[in-house]
Amino acid sequence: MEKTLLAVGLMMLLGASIYLNNTQELSDEIDTANLYTNWKMKYNKRYTNQRDEMYRFKAFTDNLNYIRAFNQSPEDKTYTLELNQFADMSQQEFASTYLNLRVPKTAKVNAANDNFQYKGAEIDWTDGSQIKYPAIKNQGSCGSCWAFAAVATLEINALIELSRKYDLSEQDLVDCSGPYDNQGCNGGWMDSAYEYVADNGLAEAKDYPYTAKDGVCKTSVKRSFKHVVGFKDIDSCNELAETIQDRVVAVAVDANPWQFYRSGVLSKCTKNLNHGVVVVGVLADGVWKIRNSWGATWGEAGHIRLAGGDTCGICAAPSFPVLEQKL
Repeated sequence: MEKTLLAVGLMMLLGASIYLNNTQELSDEIDTANLYTNWKMKYNKRYTNQRDEMYRFKAFTDNLNYIRAFNQSPEDKTYTLELNQFADMSQQEFASTYLNLRVPKTAKVNAANDNFQYKGAEIDWTDGSQIKYPAIKNQGSCGSCWAFAAVATLEINALIELSRKYDLSEQDLVDCSGPYDNQGCNGGWMDSAYEYVADNGLAEAKDYPYTAKDGVCKTSVKRSFKHVVGFKDIDSCNELAETIQDRVVAVAVDANPWQFYRSGVLSKCTKNLNHGVVVVGVLADGVWKIRNSWGATWGEAGHIRLAGGDTCGICAAPSFPVLEQKL
């Protein structure tokens, strides 16, 4: 009799366990579905058909699990991740869409500066104390990071060096700088953009608005920005740190780990240069402050902080435009 009661009890416990597990799985699925629905509303996401919807939901779920595991890991973390506008993209899809920087074979790429330790003054061009810092822009689903990095250096350095405010056209570079070995939404290089502007000038955004896609060059547009007379490449982390005291600098980086960045100091990164951004500050502890072109809702109000030294290859190929005041 006791054995029979024990067996019945075990069966009841097993049944309860199975029920609870199934209930928990169902609850998790409902939570994920609700997160997905709210995320789609927040980022205004719409898909063309049910097959695409299912694919995006699967990518979202995989990314959600990855982000949760990363943020909850017991290891010491210096930065956090979040479900941002890229949460429905696989890492491969994200890279093929956004990480299209084209480093020319002739470009000078510096050796690693891993042992560099910053000992200078803190500078942050975003804090409003020296210039009225321009709003963060969004390149959209076009591999035009190189154009946005080039334009950001032109706009910000024109404020710093010339005391002149411009809102310049990335689309002018996307559509028209092909003869300088740039490939529009398929990638380009900041120095090549500077060469184009030095030879042709650059249109303002109001005259040549951004479309986030390749277009036919508008040759008749007025190109009133005529201040570029060349560019200068930087040879080391030390020179980059010195240069940022006087102006902002375009850099090539490996942005593969950046997809879901939320906040903090990113320190683990390889040096496969695939994205163009702008160094806009260096903190007293040597941490770099970077301006990105994925919108103001990404990261820290459109910015990311990188650990000091050659993190993500930041010191591999920095450069800035040489500007001259003209009437």
